[in-house]
Amino acid sequence: MSHDPDLSSLFVTAAMDTFLSSKALGESFANVRELTDRARQAKALRLPVEAGTRVVFAGGLGAYLGYDNPPAEGTLGTVISVKSATGNITAHEDRVFVEWDGGGSRSIHAEHLRVAPSTSPKTATVLRVASLGDLTDFLKVANNALIHKSTRDLWSLKQDATGFVIERLFDDAGDPLKG
Repeated sequence: MSHDPDLSSLFVTAAMDTFLSSKALGESFANVRELTDRARQAKALRLPVEAGTRVVFAGGLGAYLGYDNPPAEGTLGTVISVKSATGNITAHEDRVFVEWDGGGSRSIHAEHLRVAPSTSPKTATVLRVASLGDLTDFLKVANNALIHKSTRDLWSLKQDATGFVIERLFDDAGDPLKG
């Protein structure tokens, strides 16, 4: 009976990894498997995604190296729609358009996004804009009231010495944000 030296060596190496890591044979490389394209795609936000969907940034090292100024791990945001030649879209080439709760919007690869837990409410947001031309994401419904096009949130509009102030009025449950 002949033994394949490569197969014997592989088995001894796997057995040694099992012994040293206290994991079952085949589980010792689970962290390496998480780095594969298949594992990343399995965890990615499923496309197409509807505008208004709450998401959380779940980027690892690859995400931080792939963006100029990525949001912090765990940052919450809302998927928004943008105008394209074919109509309003929420994603293009596996990149999803997100408006972050802390302000700012950008496209993020779907593999770096997860659906936010339903216990993640939107925070009261105040935006400052220099001119009314910066309000393309809103529809004016009254003299001092706006509706956000993608999230359907009601916002107030005021003008002060530094420009226009836009403030969200109600939380996701429909309760006023200010008492």
